[in-house]
Amino acid sequence: MSDQTPPRRTAAQRFQTLYVRTLLRLLPHLLSLFRHTSPRIRAEVDYLAPGYTFMLSVRGTNLTCVCARTAQGSFKRVPPRDVARDVEPGSGLDSADKNAATVDYVIDFRSLAYAFLCFSGGMTLQDALAQRAFSTRGPNNTGVALTYMFTALLKMFFGWRKAYRPSPSTTATS
Repeated sequence: MSDQTPPRRTAAQRFQTLYVRTLLRLLPHLLSLFRHTSPRIRAEVDYLAPGYTFMLSVRGTNLTCVCARTAQGSFKRVPPRDVARDVEPGSGLDSADKNAATVDYVIDFRSLAYAFLCFSGGMTLQDALAQRAFSTRGPNNTGVALTYMFTALLKMFFGWRKAYRPSPSTTATS
């Protein structure tokens, strides 16, 4: 038996956890709200079928959010107790429990630090993908729609951050 205690989290790690947890809680509401203000988000939401379910998670933590698209085009949070346990999230398989929600697509961040960087506008999703900050499971066509939707959402939130500002060479050629 090991007598080692887990390392204590620093104040920065506790803040990052609180920040990511808060944004994951707000995610379905933000998507539902911003689909009314952003044509880009609306187009990507419309691409996803009603009942489409996705999950964001952060490895090594209990930070997870499962969202499902409603018939009205908004998103609702799926409680953990309602998620199918007999199939792998993102596998495309149906659950034996017809009342359970199966997860169609999974975005799994490798660490809390990467999730915080993406959720705070310190790193774009494209940069995070290039650095393999997260892994995905599920069909590519809806994964692309989710990526575009999240990019538009993060750009609306963090357009003032350096990671999301257009570079001078981009604005000069536009």
